[in-house]
Amino acid sequence: MRVYLVPLPPVPIGNFDRYIGSPLATPWWAAANVLMGFVIFYWIATPILYFTNTWDSLYMPIQSRLVYDNLAQPYNVTRVLTNQIIFDEAAYDAYSPLFMSLAFATITATLTHTFLYFRKQIMMQARRSLAEQPDIHARLMSLYPQVPDWWYLILFVVMFALGVISFELWPTHLPVWAFVVALLIAFTYVIPCGMIQAITNQQVGLNVITELIVGYALPGRPIAMMMFKTWGYITMTQALTFASDFKLGHYMKIPPRKMFWCQAVAAMVAATTQLGVQSWMFSNIPDMCSVTQKDGFTCPYTQVFGTASIIWGVVGPALQFSSGRRYQSLLYFFVIGAIAPAIPLLLMKKWPNNFLRYVNPVFFNGTSLIPPATALNFVPWALVSYIFQNVIRRHNFPWWAKYNYVLSAALDSGLAVSALVIFFTLQHPMSGTIGVSLQQWWGNTVFRHSAEGRGIPVRQLATGQTFG
Repeated sequence: MRVYLVPLPPVPIGNFDRYIGSPLATPWWAAANVLMGFVIFYWIATPILYFTNTWDSLYMPIQSRLVYDNLAQPYNVTRVLTNQIIFDEAAYDAYSPLFMSLAFATITATLTHTFLYFRKQIMMQARRSLAEQPDIHARLMSLYPQVPDWWYLILFVVMFALGVISFELWPTHLPVWAFVVALLIAFTYVIPCGMIQAITNQQVGLNVITELIVGYALPGRPIAMMMFKTWGYITMTQALTFASDFKLGHYMKIPPRKMFWCQAVAAMVAATTQLGVQSWMFSNIPDMCSVTQKDGFTCPYTQVFGTASIIWGVVGPALQFSSGRRYQSLLYFFVIGAIAPAIPLLLMKKWPNNFLRYVNPVFFNGTSLIPPATALNFVPWALVSYIFQNVIRRHNFPWWAKYNYVLSAALDSGLAVSALVIFFTLQHPMSGTIGVSLQQWWGNTVFRHSAEGRGIPVRQLATGQTFG
């Protein structure tokens, strides 16, 4: 359990940057929201639930990317699937219920917060043309030819058709209407999530809401669930990335049409390159995505994605979260999330300068990052944000204004370059024997010896014993 609770490890910047975003680009008040949510839910609530054996949690690791059966072993999903990759409830009843070792409040809080705080700005901006914007950047950019709407329409129609072809020609069990619903979810959340991301540098994920909807609508179809989640969640993510890059080009005075084509071509190149690299890695790297992979290619995000497919796609939320089921109480977080943003707004009317004006839905967002993130990621991230976005910004604003974001970009770029250098100089040559001493250094291996790193629960089952 040591890794789960330890606050200040010697950890490189990439270890928290990859999960939560750059701490140098995240306002301190936003980082404080994320940190406070982490502390309340994972340093206070989770140990209380764990050590009171709520949901039989003592028989499983306090945090894991996996789900378990009643023998405290990783859940063998093949035992509850038919040859057509469809859930077999009879096999499920004969095998074991699903056991999990809170990311529900974020989504409803995002919609409520956006409506309460930003509805006037959204309506005002929707009515304005680019030339009517009050800032100098918009007026200068209005001199360039804008991207015509039909470009976006053609791109959407082509991609929509390719999407339909992809799940109609292969046995995905995803109907066209579900594809449309996934895109509507992404469309609904683009502006609310974009508003939150614009002021906090934190993106609220749609993974849970998409998983819940498809889990009830198409139970027992894991591949359909993963495709629905990807189109519902990643479509919004890509839309915000597209808008973010357009915003950068807006400030740099790059012609909009050139930005459009750069984005479109780059997306196609990145997608095909990703597939090629992934195929090569699975063909040439032994034990790829295994927890025992010698070079650390353990694929934490992929494991979490796979675990989600078991929870929401194979077994489905009806057997986990519906009335009378083991985890039904977690769904109350949807209600909490819908109500929570109104509380600080009402208090601010009485006390306008109250600190509650800084409370934001990202308070709940940190919970959605665990797993795979841990305290190793959150605490150093918040500390760096406090130093750069609070201490240095207050006491040396000229330096901060000139170098803070440049330093953030440099660290991100340096991390990407260093990964290539390390791989091709230490890991790849001579079967990795060059960098053995570095890989076995105490600081690189100590986390593996903790209770969490080894996946050891507090209570051990005797041979043949079950729980739950």
